[in-house]
Amino acid sequence: MISRGTGRGRLGLGLAAAVLLGLAGCGAPGAQQTGADEVVTPERPTSPIALTLLDGAGNLTGNKVIYDNFAKAHPELVSGISYQTAPAPDVAGKVRAQQVADKVDISVVLGGPDVLGAGQTENLIMQLLPQYSSSLPDLSQVQDAASKELQDLSGGYGILNRYNPNGPLLAFHPGTMSAPPTTPDELLAWAREHPGRFTYAQPANSGPGRTFMMSLPYMLGDSDPSDPVNGWSKTWAYLRELGKYVTSYPASSTIMNQQFGSGQLQLIPTIVSMDINSRRDGTWAGTDQVAMFADQHWIGDGHFMMIPKGVSPQTLYVALELIKFTLQPDQQALTYATGSLVTANKNVKPSDAPADGQALLQQFGRPDFYPQALASGQNHPPLPPPTMVKAFDLWQREVGSHVGS
Repeated sequence: MISRGTGRGRLGLGLAAAVLLGLAGCGAPGAQQTGADEVVTPERPTSPIALTLLDGAGNLTGNKVIYDNFAKAHPELVSGISYQTAPAPDVAGKVRAQQVADKVDISVVLGGPDVLGAGQTENLIMQLLPQYSSSLPDLSQVQDAASKELQDLSGGYGILNRYNPNGPLLAFHPGTMSAPPTTPDELLAWAREHPGRFTYAQPANSGPGRTFMMSLPYMLGDSDPSDPVNGWSKTWAYLRELGKYVTSYPASSTIMNQQFGSGQLQLIPTIVSMDINSRRDGTWAGTDQVAMFADQHWIGDGHFMMIPKGVSPQTLYVALELIKFTLQPDQQALTYATGSLVTANKNVKPSDAPADGQALLQQFGRPDFYPQALASGQNHPPLPPPTMVKAFDLWQREVGSHVGS
């Protein structure tokens, strides 16, 4: 059984309101907004309604089967589900445009901490907890300490429906190096000797990119890993130096993985699910390997389900039912067949996976590596969503805009 571990170094939620306002203001002019004291009461629809799910995190790769199962199980509530996808940075704009037009068709937003941070900062999504706790599962019975830590960072604006102690790991082609780097200094030295053969995707649109970025303050001994503004001096200096030997920062993990799979890149940071799925879908060779850092600091990650402000009471009712359904043990067990090694429900174990999940874990789940790897090192939650948005902005100004120089 894979050890889940517990999060260490709990990060607080409180950023000054001035920082939040500085990121994106109070919301788009003219947007339909629900005040803090204005509550929408869920209303069970008298006939089935259509749902639209907007995915900004690749969540559909793993959870679409669950959402489809919900529609099948509840035809009295759902007439059909439409799926939309968008790059994480574009999700807030899509939601905002509908709110400005006073026609919110998006029922549920799926995204990681970056999407949640933008939605929360721009006042686009509803605070689900504690207001709607009676319509949702008792999360204390669903989440362990590590996933609860990530849930707490959401401030109640999203409900965790996928969870993983994410990474970073280093992916490499065994034929190109005898052993991968094991420290940030060794990685820098390797990149200097092999310019253009290492990169990472832009953190704002890449799980591996942001996980790599957020792990460095711990490995480099920065003064405050929770504060990218004042506590990451070593990290920004390191990434700026590393960038001298980077040709480009791909716009997405998909592009980075394709470059790695084709041999253009020899070394990249990755995360658990991406390692599994990239070998499964043939983007990478089955012989490609991953390695941990000697001082491994796992940065947890997860996908949240969020509800935009402006949905109807009937849509709110069905969306809350969908969230509740998604966290049921029998549905979470299905995610093992999609490259997940850990679920969002602590009561679900790899042994609960159906046959296709068991086969995937055996073939691509590195059973000789991951159980021991995930039980080692230290575990940390990611930055709180609004702080993460600030880190993305700083990365772009301090690192991304200086590529190759």
